[in-house]
Amino acid sequence: MHIMDLQSRVEQLAGENRSLQEARAQAEEEIQTAQYQRQVDTQVMTEAVEARDRSIREKDIEIAQIQDTLRALQQEVSRLTEAHDSLTVTNKNLIDESNSRFAQLQSEGQQMHDQWQQSSRELEEARAQHAQLSSGMEEVVRHEIALALDDRNAEIARLNEELDTAREQIRSLQRQILASKQGDSFLVVRDEDYFDSACQKLCQHVQQWVLRFSKFSDQKQCKLSSELNNEKIETRLDNATLDGSNVDILLADRVKRRDVFMSVVMTMIWEYVFTRYLFGMDREQRQKLKSLEKTLNEVGPTRAVAQWRAITLTLLAKRDVFQQQRSQDTEAVVQEIFGTLASLLPPPSHLQSQIQESLRNVMRLAVELSIEMRTQRAEYIMLPPLQPEYDTNGDLVAKVTFNASLMNERSGEIKSNDDLEARGAVVKIVLFPLVVKKGDDYGEGEDEIVVCPAQVLVAKPATNKKVVRVMSGAMDIDSRHSRSAQSLVPESMDTGNFV
Repeated sequence: MHIMDLQSRVEQLAGENRSLQEARAQAEEEIQTAQYQRQVDTQVMTEAVEARDRSIREKDIEIAQIQDTLRALQQEVSRLTEAHDSLTVTNKNLIDESNSRFAQLQSEGQQMHDQWQQSSRELEEARAQHAQLSSGMEEVVRHEIALALDDRNAEIARLNEELDTAREQIRSLQRQILASKQGDSFLVVRDEDYFDSACQKLCQHVQQWVLRFSKFSDQKQCKLSSELNNEKIETRLDNATLDGSNVDILLADRVKRRDVFMSVVMTMIWEYVFTRYLFGMDREQRQKLKSLEKTLNEVGPTRAVAQWRAITLTLLAKRDVFQQQRSQDTEAVVQEIFGTLASLLPPPSHLQSQIQESLRNVMRLAVELSIEMRTQRAEYIMLPPLQPEYDTNGDLVAKVTFNASLMNERSGEIKSNDDLEARGAVVKIVLFPLVVKKGDDYGEGEDEIVVCPAQVLVAKPATNKKVVRVMSGAMDIDSRHSRSAQSLVPESMDTGNFV
């Protein structure tokens, strides 16, 4: 019994012990929870304090900035106040000076009025004296006038005799000139000034047409050479710039693309119009005349051959068949040029007929100029536009430097062509080719003179970088359609240049 009590007591103590242990574990858990909560609260308070400190520091900085701004504004107010005071004083001084000057001018005006009245009185007195003198001098003056008229009449008679003599000499010289030019009366002889003016006129008309063409599509992006599938057009674009610059950069600019268009159009006009023996004549007849002229040059005097060429081409150009062929060829060139530019920058459909009609007017002007150049006894030649030369690596072989005797800078930004030549400016684009005259007015001699200089644009000075051609995949490096800069004015120019 006692053992059972003890066991019961032991079990009771064990139960109490377990209860105490559970209570102890619970207490420890509550203590840990309380400690963790205290740590969290401490951290929150710490962060709140730090946030408050940061806010205080930011406010302090903001206050300092505001104080600095306030001081600056106060200083500015002080400065403006001083300036206002100074201006007030200056204004007062100006008002005083103006009042003083006004009073002085009033005084001077009164003096001038008094002087004018005095002068008027003196003038009236002088008029009275003149009237008195006139009555006595009238007879003397009439006598002097009569003598002067006699002298003048004698001088007029002498001059009339000299004029009659000069007229007779002129008529005699005219008869001599007509006698020496029998058979030439149907030739329209032009001089260098005429062709210079005609070339400048053609250049202006082409430039104006290109400007209108570009402006009609001013808000459109121009196609780049890399986006084209036409190798011929890509080649024309590649040849437009002489300094190795990327033509696509110019095409992307709505203003600079006009220079590229101008260069391409003039190159096509030269190629299709000014390289012909006579534009508007069929190929077979051109070849026959060209061969005949070559034969005549071998046996006959140059002057006679030049006379024969001018007369023959003048007469042939008046035939109805020639007029019809010329119109057809002109229209073909118009469509070729328009198609080339339209593939780069398609114009609005409702303006295409207007654009083509204005281009026809420009082409008629170019054709008439080319025919006039070919029907002269002297040889007027439009040289091939310059084109860039690249090596097999795509590097520019040589840049074309500006030559003031052969070129004119067209942009209008340059005051002197001589300055460009002196600093070795590099030609960027040729807008209009060089036109020269070979021989004298009778076709004799080998002297070459510049009739119309090439119209060019020069490259703006840049850093000394190696110029490498940006390939569009179209231009054949070994195929060059014109001469290099060294052959700008060729040593020999004859009818072999025409086809």
